[in-house]
Amino acid sequence: MATRESSGHCLCGAVRFTGLGAIGPAEVCHCGACRRHGAGPLMSVYFSEGVRLDASDALKWYASSKLAERGFCGACGSVLFWRMHGAEKPSVSAHAVDVRIESIAEHVFVDEKPEWYDFADSAPRITSATMRERLEAYLEKKRAEEEG
Repeated sequence: MATRESSGHCLCGAVRFTGLGAIGPAEVCHCGACRRHGAGPLMSVYFSEGVRLDASDALKWYASSKLAERGFCGACGSVLFWRMHGAEKPSVSAHAVDVRIESIAEHVFVDEKPEWYDFADSAPRITSATMRERLEAYLEKKRAEEEG
């Protein structure tokens, strides 16, 4: 069975990629770092088999925290990727993919969201405390895997 491929790119086209495998629903992050980096909440998707970079000379990575880094086009500034340090598969900006995103899975860091905007969907709202627990569990799992 062939792997499903979904194309995507930045605004100027200097960074092009192909999402591999099934594409999941969007996750909307309302944390301060995502809002500051992209001038609004980050709406991202995940490809089950990762991402292949087809044109990446302009791709830049910024270590935005001790846990994660953000990929963007150094030519036009488009926000493209988010990933935990050391992760193989990044989350991809839903606005950079050339396929229709069907739904929102959840909103995260909702307690950091300003009161002046909201979304009308009924997807679950996850707080910062719950997200920190998830991140710690992920990191603990990675440490255990590395220790063998």
